[in-house]
Amino acid sequence: MSDPDGPPWIAYNPDGSIHMGGVPERLLHHPEMQRRGIKLVAALNPGVVFCSIPTENPQFVVKVLDLGTEELPIYERLLRQANSPRNHTIPCEIYREGHPLLIMPYLMPLDVLISRDCPSLRRLFRAFQDLAEGVEFLHQQHIAHLDICHNNIVTALGEHVSAHPDSGLVSGRTYIIDFNTSRQLALGPGLQHAITLPPTQLPPPNSLKHFDPYSWDMYCLGQVYERALRRFTFCRQYSPWLARWCVQWLIGDERGCHTACRCRPTAQTVRRVLFILQFVAPVIDFYEKVYARSCVRPFSTT
Repeated sequence: MSDPDGPPWIAYNPDGSIHMGGVPERLLHHPEMQRRGIKLVAALNPGVVFCSIPTENPQFVVKVLDLGTEELPIYERLLRQANSPRNHTIPCEIYREGHPLLIMPYLMPLDVLISRDCPSLRRLFRAFQDLAEGVEFLHQQHIAHLDICHNNIVTALGEHVSAHPDSGLVSGRTYIIDFNTSRQLALGPGLQHAITLPPTQLPPPNSLKHFDPYSWDMYCLGQVYERALRRFTFCRQYSPWLARWCVQWLIGDERGCHTACRCRPTAQTVRRVLFILQFVAPVIDFYEKVYARSCVRPFSTT
């Protein structure tokens, strides 16, 4: 079902041409933006997602919801369980007068958390577990995200918690956003057969068009882990083999299953294994760093 009043909400230049990075007049002068004092200045996703002034404290993001998707009912379900510690839905509000809008805090990409707050393999695995917990919670609700990627994972830092003191944000916690292609399913993980994938930011392996939706989420989560590991390796100057194994475990060896997929683990299994690996990580960390230093030989001219 299409949404005739839904996004994209187009912004125009004075000459009548489309302003891809601009904010449409109906949002600039929207009564709720004016009531809250939110001054939207740029499009993060043209016609759909907009942000307020970067120097403004607090900074907000506003999304125009598409009623032709399941995003609104999914957010309604998830926000009713906002107090669950396993729920990694970003704290937000649904404005319902007129066309529905989603108003949420502006948070940072996952890369920032990896660079600033992951000094060790143990902390990296804690971030991985955090993400797996969020995906597990969705899957327990029979919700498949279907577009998990680094663009749809954000993290709260201390400054965000201070700027939004009543929002329920937790410093160092990761949040999952953007449910516009997500699906609510009748069956849970291990029972659901393959579906036709919607358009996704990550290309499916082997150009597959059908996937167990829960297994697809785990494949995408593995790709998110891989990007985070590359960032960790760049910042810490070593690539832990245990983290590389974890990435490959999730990405798996896709066989194009048309029934419930067994090519990779469930979110629940990943979350449990990562919990255990956090206790092993300090030992692995120590020996890998010692080995890395032992491989460095001083330059000699003799």
